[in-house]
Amino acid sequence: MDIPPSSISILIPDSEDHKPLTLQVVRCLSIEKDITIFLMSSVKQNYLKYSRHVNHISYYKKTNDEEWVSEINNQVEHHNIDIIMPVFDRGIETLIRNKNLVKDKNKLCVSPKLSNYNIARHKDSLYLHLIKHKLPTPKSIITKAGAYESLKELNFPVIAKPVIGFSGGNGIQILNSNEDVKTYCKYVKYNCNSIYQNYIKGYDICCNVICDNGEVIAHTIQCVKSTHNTDLEPQTSFCFTKQPELLELIKKLMVSLDWTGVANIDCRYDENSKEFKIIEVNTRYWINIDASAIANVNFPYLHCLLTLSRKIYTKEYKTIPYLNLKGLVREVFKNPSMIFNYSYLKNNTSLVFVIKDPIPDLCRFVWRTKNVVVKKTKKRQN
Repeated sequence: MDIPPSSISILIPDSEDHKPLTLQVVRCLSIEKDITIFLMSSVKQNYLKYSRHVNHISYYKKTNDEEWVSEINNQVEHHNIDIIMPVFDRGIETLIRNKNLVKDKNKLCVSPKLSNYNIARHKDSLYLHLIKHKLPTPKSIITKAGAYESLKELNFPVIAKPVIGFSGGNGIQILNSNEDVKTYCKYVKYNCNSIYQNYIKGYDICCNVICDNGEVIAHTIQCVKSTHNTDLEPQTSFCFTKQPELLELIKKLMVSLDWTGVANIDCRYDENSKEFKIIEVNTRYWINIDASAIANVNFPYLHCLLTLSRKIYTKEYKTIPYLNLKGLVREVFKNPSMIFNYSYLKNNTSLVFVIKDPIPDLCRFVWRTKNVVVKKTKKRQN
């Protein structure tokens, strides 16, 4: 396929996910003209291959990091790729760590130094970093996985979570007593430190950024309205909002990390101390990134422009409410007439992306339903 000189060809080399993150990044990129998207995946049953926005998907046998990078080099040469854009933590970290193996390093999406990346990615090192730089965060205690320690310095309830390797609320629990802590430690199955944090009475709020050497060049801030099931799970509806005080806090954090690239910072407003506190940093693209694109900030595309050293024109983001598909389904059950509000569906939900590119979501729904049925059948047979 001949690609116009003004176009940008992008390779996403870590598109094995069963969550919609890669698809959301693809859809953000599809908004812009002259974007050609290529994917690499170690999973052949991948619904992303049905996206009308994907030019080509190649499959490789997952082995080690060196061979993975070698295959990336092959795909870059074969398809004349301009940008290598990993979207998940492991892919990003692997490419930063093995940057010397990438034939054309300038094609790799800009990212922070490995040391700063790992500080932000690990909740224990991030906590120590925040304390060192006097940035507000919940008081915490760090322990070895499965090791019980009385949390006398904290006030119950506390949030318990692994310091790395989990997302979307997985592995996170609210504990109300030292007995709960003992039980939690007994059943810990991950091989990393645990962190316990004072539970903050207040509300969740996120800041999404793209930075260049610590400078925030574009951002959005979203306040949670509802989550999938519990407060610890991903958002299903939220509202974009302006919060100058929070933005100044995030700017200080990004400078302290000398951050380059994208990040999603989870925060919480403390009703007692009347301040925002930093909880954790997602050092990758984030679920519901398509919402920011609808609100006027297309982070994946800006990441490409930053990598290519092209001029970036930023827009003020719109302070709009937003529903993802799960949130939309819930609202339609409550208020069926919403389905006829075309303007709202187009400007405030992810439905506009699904209508333009429906097959991946249909395949994902069918595969997930099939897996649920199979699991229930096996459970009954046992």
